[in-house]
Amino acid sequence: MARAGFAERQRTAARFELLDIELLHCHEELRPDLLERVMREIREDGYVKKPILVADKVYVILDGHHRFEALRRLGCRRVPAYVIDYFSDVVDLTLWPTAQEKKVRKEDVVERGRAGMLYTPKTTRHTVRIQLPDVFTDLEDLM
Repeated sequence: MARAGFAERQRTAARFELLDIELLHCHEELRPDLLERVMREIREDGYVKKPILVADKVYVILDGHHRFEALRRLGCRRVPAYVIDYFSDVVDLTLWPTAQEKKVRKEDVVERGRAGMLYTPKTTRHTVRIQLPDVFTDLEDLM
């Protein structure tokens, strides 16, 4: 019986959507070299393999800032995303070892994302305790 409950939480914890690009808020700055590489890869492939991760209701990007910005610069109006309950126990927040910040809470990520007060690149590291499969999404479907 406990397994069924866990499986139900997994199904409802995150949902795949094509989100309007204008709804989304970044909480970290970008690395120009990585952005160029991601743009080139998406342009050459003609699709996005991995959806970004977005906090439900507040539309703050948790993972995928470079994919988001690459799609924006390529003229896309929509972005493939997993929308997740950020404050659930399904999402863990840690910091990268190179982060300048010493303590960041989920509330801080949301607040700074909504206010446009960006952390330096690779400050936060979000991991999810459920499997989020790749979803190959054609660029044409995002225009």
